[in-house]
Amino acid sequence: MSSDGLRPAPRGRTARAARLVAASAALLAASAGLSACTAPRNVLGSTESSCFRVLAVTHAAVNDTGRFAGVRYLSPRDLTTALRGFRKSEHRWFVIPGAVLRERSAVCVVAYRGSFSTNGVALGWPPGRKHDPLAIVVVRLRDLHVLVTFVLDKPPLRFGRFLPPLV
Repeated sequence: MSSDGLRPAPRGRTARAARLVAASAALLAASAGLSACTAPRNVLGSTESSCFRVLAVTHAAVNDTGRFAGVRYLSPRDLTTALRGFRKSEHRWFVIPGAVLRERSAVCVVAYRGSFSTNGVALGWPPGRKHDPLAIVVVRLRDLHVLVTFVLDKPPLRFGRFLPPLV
């Protein structure tokens, strides 16, 4: 008899199926409980995560205007390679500033969308640009020093980790 006293207790295949369902439910509950104990995963890599401490500096460099659009951690070599590729493919007039070429420590590159001119941002580059939709601030991570703020119509490198992605 079953525990309610009305039906007979399951036998044979029915009993095995009932035990299998009960065991599956217990396993599912245990795995759900254990997954709640794991550490949350960050979408960003550990290198980009270190760049979030420069956000106050970069926001001040664009005079608290524009919307945050992305961040990248780069070695000086990777930054100059990206800028040289940008110059070669998109903008032949583009000159890489000496402060970037001389840099030897890691940098964080932070992008903002809005309407920017080189006169309206800290250390704006290239001179004379007005009303471009993108400001890209390059900050030396070691001492949070702004090296340059590029004012451009297109990004010189990918900021694909944020939505909407800058391509």
